[in-house]
Amino acid sequence: MHRTSLSFLEAMFPCHDLEKFYILIINQTGKGYELNSTFKNIRVINSYETGLSLSRNLAIKNATGDICLIADDDVEYLPNFQQKILEVFLKHPLVSIFQFRIETFCGLAYKDYPKSSKKLVKNQDLKKVSSIEIAFKRMDIIEKGIWFNPCFGLGSYFKSGEEYLFLKKASQSNLVICFENLFIVKHKFERSTANVGSDDSVKAKSALYFNEHKNLSYLFVLRFIYILFKMRKIEFKEIAKKYKVGLNAIKEYKDLKRLHR
Repeated sequence: MHRTSLSFLEAMFPCHDLEKFYILIINQTGKGYELNSTFKNIRVINSYETGLSLSRNLAIKNATGDICLIADDDVEYLPNFQQKILEVFLKHPLVSIFQFRIETFCGLAYKDYPKSSKKLVKNQDLKKVSSIEIAFKRMDIIEKGIWFNPCFGLGSYFKSGEEYLFLKKASQSNLVICFENLFIVKHKFERSTANVGSDDSVKAKSALYFNEHKNLSYLFVLRFIYILFKMRKIEFKEIAKKYKVGLNAIKEYKDLKRLHR
């Protein structure tokens, strides 16, 4: 967001020749603060909308590569990452989406990954995937009409859950999704449970529950609040408040779905 120079690309690709890549930058910004590129292989779309999912959908629509990666502007790609990805797709031509591994800047795995490569079919597996781990065949995604849900993701109504819904729709469309035990990118370590008890987290979780379980979602939200209390992520006096946050989130999601019919 709000980039006015291409200099950030140097930190993202410290061991690579940028001329070898086709890079599409979606720069969410304001009028008069546009980012421009004079390089043939680096295209920029300045968008005056906000929201992570809107940005990614715009990127998918305008990308040109057969195989695409979803990047954040604070990552660093590892040496030979492109060869690793291409070799895996060539070896497994029926796979549409691969999840790879993230390395921290301390040299450790970003999270607990499966011990070996495998097909991802369970929702629980899909929920653990981050966008910067994903490589996908662009036409497989477009032909199946798979997009990020604009109601979810940073800058939208519900701050998380967009990757899971994207992958779930791909799985329901019979696209093959696999995990490959290879590091391709670096990212600073962030504890995924740090804000699990926040209102934003409860809102997103509640909306996801309704997306999957409809009227049973109210019970799932209650169970989730209880787990937060047992994990000491919220205090006893917060239980009723957090449940109300969840109920309001479900109502908001219902209203949004009616609005976008």
